[in-house]
Amino acid sequence: MEQIVRKNGLLYTPDLHTVLGVDIENGEFKGRVPFGAHYVDEEVFTECPYEKVTLPDSVIGIGAALFKDSPDLKQVVLPQKVTELPPYLFSGCRSLVQVKMPNVVYDFPEGLFQNCSSLTQIPFRAGIRALSPFVFEGCSSLSSLVIPPTVERIEKRAAAGCSELTTLVLPVSLEYLDETAFEDCPKIRFIRINEENQKFYVSETDGCLYERTDDGDKLRLSVAGAQAMAAGLIKENVDDEADPQIEAFFTDEDILEDDDDFSAEISVDDVAEQAVAQEAEEEEEEKTFHTGEVSTEELANLFGGEEGGAGAGSEDEEENEIAAVTVRITDSKTQAILESVEFSRVIECEPEGEPPADADLFVVSEMIEGEGDSRAFTSKLEAVVRRFAQIQDYKRIFMLYGLPVDNDEFMEFYRLYVSNRNVVFACEAEGPATLSEYGHKVCEYSRIDLSAQALAEQKNNIRTKSAQLIKLILQDKR
Repeated sequence: MEQIVRKNGLLYTPDLHTVLGVDIENGEFKGRVPFGAHYVDEEVFTECPYEKVTLPDSVIGIGAALFKDSPDLKQVVLPQKVTELPPYLFSGCRSLVQVKMPNVVYDFPEGLFQNCSSLTQIPFRAGIRALSPFVFEGCSSLSSLVIPPTVERIEKRAAAGCSELTTLVLPVSLEYLDETAFEDCPKIRFIRINEENQKFYVSETDGCLYERTDDGDKLRLSVAGAQAMAAGLIKENVDDEADPQIEAFFTDEDILEDDDDFSAEISVDDVAEQAVAQEAEEEEEEKTFHTGEVSTEELANLFGGEEGGAGAGSEDEEENEIAAVTVRITDSKTQAILESVEFSRVIECEPEGEPPADADLFVVSEMIEGEGDSRAFTSKLEAVVRRFAQIQDYKRIFMLYGLPVDNDEFMEFYRLYVSNRNVVFACEAEGPATLSEYGHKVCEYSRIDLSAQALAEQKNNIRTKSAQLIKLILQDKR
């Protein structure tokens, strides 16, 4: 009796329920397993030459190291009925960028994505209770990691060697963190954990993660430059000239004083009056959005659909809208952000030169004037960002107040959306050392680098038209 059946370019058991391997000599298999198989044996696609492999929903179980060390594999579609993933499933798949996961996965096992060096996002699913050893080790393209709120344990070297990881959001449920879990992650600069976690907390002094123990609080995870940051935070009577970070910190006076159109001859009051006049003239150009929240389903739709979505007009329609001086947001993701903040305003600009590839400017303000229907951004802030837009030839300014920074799901969406967009954060602080917790979160998710060098570079970039993205922090003085 034949123990192996050759069909569809694959090797099966006689009942065709289990895929045992690929029939290399046949060459018929191109990456899609036909419907009908119930199980795919371990290491079937190890070192495979395919860029995409799809497993059918008839499959209810898959073997260990199924795709291990497949250098060309970029995309994988897993069956929806699988709820338990085997160890080292994608280990060594250095080109992997996308995995369509089942809706429910109970755990991420040992070495699941080990050395997947091209993976930029982790496809988490509901139900994960632990991050096993080596699960994300060597994922060198990860820049941020938001761990689901159900995770209780993070085991040894779970995310070690993630050399580009800068942002880490830990769950309120976390009970155990192995001391090697984030070894060799030298760029971590922002750590967040819900204040309700009874075991771990992030220090407001140095931004590092500490664990409460019977022997006292113990440092568990440091951020890059923690010592310098701590020194800056505890300084008293800070001398602006002596601190390079504060010296590089941009204020609303800088742009008003340095530009001919906003020179010292024009007082702050004059600028305020001009802004009020402009506001009256442009009343038809703006649209105010009110508070709202983005649900899980809506976020899924946003990431899954085309930008613009239903209701997006043609290019001719958009040109007509601009000619009519009206504001209509056809980008559903921008719309979601505008509807999710407490208060927002859209300012249409008229660039004199050629607009850059990204011609929008997002301005997140920590301060607002008035209440209810009289709420408004400070006139000086509007004058400054309008000047930014004039210099850079931006088309629109999105003014945002009350970003919901405690909504991890929304903020991860926000982070992804603005990562390649121009963002200005307007705050009351005089420098990074005196930023509020809210300010730190906004900078973290907006990818605004608070190092002295980065602040100085951004300060110079904004003064003349530049192809560089603007990631700027601005002191908004009353």
